[in-house]
Amino acid sequence: MKTALSENLDGAKRALSANAPQELMEIQSSLVQPAGEKAVAYARQVYEITSETQKELAKAAKATVTEGSQKLRETVDDLVKNAPAGSESVVAMVKSAIAAADNAYESVEKAAAQVVEMAVSNLEAAATMATNAAQQAGAKASIASRKASAAAWYCCG
Repeated sequence: MKTALSENLDGAKRALSANAPQELMEIQSSLVQPAGEKAVAYARQVYEITSETQKELAKAAKATVTEGSQKLRETVDDLVKNAPAGSESVVAMVKSAIAAADNAYESVEKAAAQVVEMAVSNLEAAATMATNAAQQAGAKASIASRKASAAAWYCCG
């Protein structure tokens, strides 16, 4: 951000010191494309940091859930050893509930992975579009600058 602000300030100073319209157009042209590309690169970096953080949090959450599920199974198995006769159906129901919870967690985890994958795809598409737009704007500004220079030369010699 400091670099971007410094470059914008430098560009503004150069624009204010321009002596001719064509010089102003050239300055504008030189600033448009790099600024767009830098903004896209910054957005990508922020997304990558966010994505990596999300992955690490997901790993930690999975480890916690897996550990908790394992401890719960062990506790149920210990209870089964000391359970009175006729409690098999309750034990089976508890084990089934644990399995269902594990399956639900896996489904949520897969859905979250799909959302992340879709977000990556959308970010890449947006970054490509922004880069193309910045390149087109830079090209248009360059053409306008050349036209202004030609008109100034033709008009004023």
